[in-house]
Amino acid sequence: MMKLSILLLLALTLAACGGVIGPPNVVDVTQTSAESASTATPAAAATTIAEPTGDAPAGFAEQVTIEAADGLPIRATLLSPLTSGADPGVILLHMLGDDRTVWGEVGLAADLVAAGYAVLAVDMRGHGETGGTQDWTLAADDLGRVWDDFTARDTVDATRTAVVGASIGANMALRLGAERPDVGAVVLLSPGLDYRGVTTEDPLAIYGDRPLLLIASEDDAYSADSVRALAEAVDGATVQLYDYAGHGTNMFAAEPELTALIIGWLGEQLAAGQ
Repeated sequence: MMKLSILLLLALTLAACGGVIGPPNVVDVTQTSAESASTATPAAAATTIAEPTGDAPAGFAEQVTIEAADGLPIRATLLSPLTSGADPGVILLHMLGDDRTVWGEVGLAADLVAAGYAVLAVDMRGHGETGGTQDWTLAADDLGRVWDDFTARDTVDATRTAVVGASIGANMALRLGAERPDVGAVVLLSPGLDYRGVTTEDPLAIYGDRPLLLIASEDDAYSADSVRALAEAVDGATVQLYDYAGHGTNMFAAEPELTALIIGWLGEQLAAGQ
């Protein structure tokens, strides 16, 4: 699992930076297996992710671009297991000032792929390779377009989908869940009642009683209090409060079991046949 995490982190970083190893548009981490895949977006590059021991590839990474309403190219990395048919899908939304590579750094992206999920890690407007100016109203529209593109793919099971977000990415994840009724589950890491004008109470009322996992740490008082308030406002939310885990994606280092908690919970909510 550690090897896979490192290799997917490499793929996320190279896709975000536009770097290559080996032939143009191909990143060959094993130096023995690589392939290109065509997509609906121009010049998308596919990256085979495999164990360096020569074992069968565990998944591949592909750079994806979705055009925003104002023409801004929203950059993302699609990570997929090498399976046949459609897999459950998860979109990952980073914290303020961060970018999509954080999900490789903390290991969640790799572990989701290993668990059989198609994963889309997104650089939100004003961040990472997407660039542009931060505008959370436009970003909400961006994410709706990203979701529609993601769930329209043949490799994604649109009936089993989720969004995971951290900090303001958590607030945006809940807003996306409220705007897209086909979102099956939402995981919020250190949400707030109001971050930069992105509120959560009204979207929560629209999101309703669909599966919701709320996670925060008591040493991050505003997020912990926000989680309690959100949990009181809706029936059936699952809540995990740590003591000294910090904020957002920083919690993965402080609480190593956090990844297993998220993946186990998603597996219960998005199980086939529900």
